[in-house]
Amino acid sequence: MNVRTIGVIGLGKMGLPIAENLLDRGFDVVGYRRSIECPELEAAGGTVASSPADLAASCEVIVSILPTAETVEHVICGPEGTLSTMRPETVHLEMSTIPVTSKLGLMRQLEHVGATMLDCPISGSPGMVGSRMATVFASGVAEAIDRVADVLDAISGPWVRTGDFGSGTHLKYIASLLVATHTVAAAEAIVLARRNNLDLDMVQRTLETSIAGSALFAQRGPVMAHRSWLPAPGPIATLHEILDQIEEHLHDLGERRPVFEAAKAVFDQALADGWGELDIASVHDQISHENALTQRSQ
Repeated sequence: MNVRTIGVIGLGKMGLPIAENLLDRGFDVVGYRRSIECPELEAAGGTVASSPADLAASCEVIVSILPTAETVEHVICGPEGTLSTMRPETVHLEMSTIPVTSKLGLMRQLEHVGATMLDCPISGSPGMVGSRMATVFASGVAEAIDRVADVLDAISGPWVRTGDFGSGTHLKYIASLLVATHTVAAAEAIVLARRNNLDLDMVQRTLETSIAGSALFAQRGPVMAHRSWLPAPGPIATLHEILDQIEEHLHDLGERRPVFEAAKAVFDQALADGWGELDIASVHDQISHENALTQRSQ
């Protein structure tokens, strides 16, 4: 299939840079979001559809990246959903981070009209998407992935085949688990360095490339040192939504992961305290605050 027209459903912080990347690589892009208007997409050379059905009628490939399973189901199966006009052999890249069970049901709906859904969550911040540094985890029918390889190249640069449908989301869960635990570990390290009156720049230089370091420590350590939580490339609220899914997934598997549970408890408290719009690095202050409360109670 000669892919030329791509539909992008969900033109938010992630979807809009995806659409812009596709336009930059020479694809025609038709976009849709619930507010209908999207002057940013039109300014970049794209077209705005009046409904998901309108979008699907003109596209060989559809990309959706939306906040909830209910929203994804609505744009596909709703009264003006894509299923009503979707062409046979359409490939739908479902990039939202929602439970695999929800995606499986929608995949089967698409099979009834001769279309294919791929589970393709994306790992990275909006800024990483715009610079093609985010990574797509592509899972599903191998032949369908082959047909949209140039689309995946345009969206993110790095992407990986993860296996059967749903394995992309499961890998996204693993990546997010590591982000959460590494963030809390880095925050604890910086808080301890402060308590010992160490030079934080020296600590950063010494540890970030050592065996004790991590990509997360290298990226968020300076943010924690300078306590700069806004603008937030990775808001707590966004990560927390995924952590809730991971927690439910672990429950379904009948498994416990104590390090994850400890890290999630920190993010739970940060969200409860109203820190959802702050960057994930701000859990530094959550940990520091908890330590201060503990010391005062002793």
